[in-house]
Amino acid sequence: MIMKKTDLPQVANSIMNALHEDEVEIINELYKACEENDMVKIDQMMELLLYDIEEHFSTEEELMREGDFFAYPMHKAEHDSMRKEVNALRNSWRKNKRAEEISDFIKNRLIPWLLLHIARWDSTTALHLGD
Repeated sequence: MIMKKTDLPQVANSIMNALHEDEVEIINELYKACEENDMVKIDQMMELLLYDIEEHFSTEEELMREGDFFAYPMHKAEHDSMRKEVNALRNSWRKNKRAEEISDFIKNRLIPWLLLHIARWDSTTALHLGD
């Protein structure tokens, strides 16, 4: 396990907290598959991570639009940037099949980004939206 749900900052919106917790489970499963070099599981978990990220970001974006959140364009831009990075990672995985590339991305990019994103953007968004 590379990350515990208790490592996540909690925000003032239960839907957003649940999205983050679901993502941690997927990240942990993918990381474990990389450590075990389980190619089939990595394939499955990469697709699940992409699906989950899209679901997570789209849900938050819908909440922001419905709540008329003032910083929606900037928050969405952060999402779009990570969408591109994870898609590029999947494409690289399909081509090169390097589990280490994925585990390095999770450890050095995705988790730090997620923690900072929650603290910087999601906490402000959640305060605006409420529960």
